[in-house]
Amino acid sequence: MEGQNPASDINASQHNRSTGFSASLTPSEKFSAQLGYNYNDIYSRLLVCFTSDFAQPGLPACPGVSGLVQQASPYSSHVNTGFVYLLWTPVKRLSTDIGANLSGVTGSELNVNPLSPIALAPAGPLNSNWYQPYGAVSYRFSEQWTGRARWDYYGYHEDPNGSYQDLFAPRNFHGNLVTLSMRFAF
Repeated sequence: MEGQNPASDINASQHNRSTGFSASLTPSEKFSAQLGYNYNDIYSRLLVCFTSDFAQPGLPACPGVSGLVQQASPYSSHVNTGFVYLLWTPVKRLSTDIGANLSGVTGSELNVNPLSPIALAPAGPLNSNWYQPYGAVSYRFSEQWTGRARWDYYGYHEDPNGSYQDLFAPRNFHGNLVTLSMRFAF
């Protein structure tokens, strides 16, 4: 998708481009795999009017509105996501599966927060990584009963950008989750 509005008081351009693929492989009854990747490129730029004590000197006044200044507001985001999933059944009663969901984002925006000491620095929470690997083992005790143990890891990391919230709320976390379950089918 491409868009633009060349009017002198708007001067906007934008695009949103996406591409991706996925594949599923099943070479035998004992093994299967799925994998995929997606890429998204988002960009926009238009004139915005705002107020800030920290605005760069020399910005033009906003047309028709006193007390506000005008500046081009760029925004960009590049998102990479992928997944992989492997299922292996070495014997009829036992199956194992492992996989991962991964995501990485980079980008920038114009920060027009009038309280921020870096009011016009291209920054923002647009640089982050998300990791979610997992693994499971299932064993079928009988036709009706199956036991399962699963492990999930959740990891998130966001780059600091020098804004005031970096001091009070680090945006990184990780966690491990183990689930033990039993299924009865009738």
